Amino acid sequence: MIIDYNFFGFEHGGCVWDTPVCTDMLDELQLNEGIYDEVYVNLDTTIPDNTSKPTVWSLSTIMDAKFTGDLDAGSVGAEGFKVTKILLFRSLVGTNQWDAVAQFEYDKEYNVYDYIDRYVQNGSTYQYAVVPVANEILGDRLASDPIKAEYEGIFLTDKNENRRLEYDISLGDVLSNTASSVTQPINGKYPIIIFGTSNYRSGNLSVLPLSKSTVSMAGERIDKFAEQINRQEWLSFLNNCKAKVLRMDNGVLMLVVTQNATVSHKEGDILRDLASISFDFVEIGELTFDSLIKNDLIPSAERQKMTYDDYGGIISG
Repeated sequence: MIIDYNFFGFEHGGCVWDTPVCTDMLDELQLNEGIYDEVYVNLDTTIPDNTSKPTVWSLSTIMDAKFTGDLDAGSVGAEGFKVTKILLFRSLVGTNQWDAVAQFEYDKEYNVYDYIDRYVQNGSTYQYAVVPVANEILGDRLASDPIKAEYEGIFLTDKNENRRLEYDISLGDVLSNTASSVTQPINGKYPIIIFGTSNYRSGNLSVLPLSKSTVSMAGERIDKFAEQINRQEWLSFLNNCKAKVLRMDNGVLMLVVTQNATVSHKEGDILRDLASISFDFVEIGELTFDSLIKNDLIPSAERQKMTYDDYGGIISG
């Protein structure tokens, strides 16, 4: 980070913050006799040598100082607080509305954070933005390129697991539930109906879960022990009393709880070690950042520490 042109009045070497991207034999930058509005330094030597201003911050970026007349060269002052969290925002392309989807603690020992957003609608195109947080002060948004979400199938996902319903899927009726009260007046011909504000969906799903061992045998035989273990894992997942996200490749995206799991074994001596599992699901709210936090659905980001050579290539991670 550059701290204005004179480093708070110190002489050469007065920069007190280390750059997050190391480079050998370069630790200071001096600008003389000019008027500057931005200084950009990058390890990548293939960047065109022209006056076009950069639009994004990459892993190999050392510095992008935008001079705005303050001592922070365009960075967040944050009133003296240090960055403690990283917020991840998401925008559906075309809406220009940014909503928070995840947050995780910032650790200065790591310079790469890897987060998988599984709560997305199939066929939608999103942009993501990383925002540093210092106390309650939000930094600038660093937006990504547009990313299109594409997947096939039906999934149940929570903080720790992402399970796909793959075989013999049966989707029953999906009900739209509303509450109402009917009152029959003594002196009236017609009843009075009062509607409540509840409006949620519920339904039933059935799937034949197969173990990886049985699938690998390609129909030659059934690994009955693996099937029993796999079914118990499914039942534990469905009966853990935790909220989940139900998403389908037709665009359905719901925050639900699952209940009433039932195991139905196949008929016949050959297939009796296979069993379908059916369960009910009930929608419990909107899929928002607050509801994700309330229901403990936001996983932690994977963290890495990478170093780079003088050309921006990764040395280790």
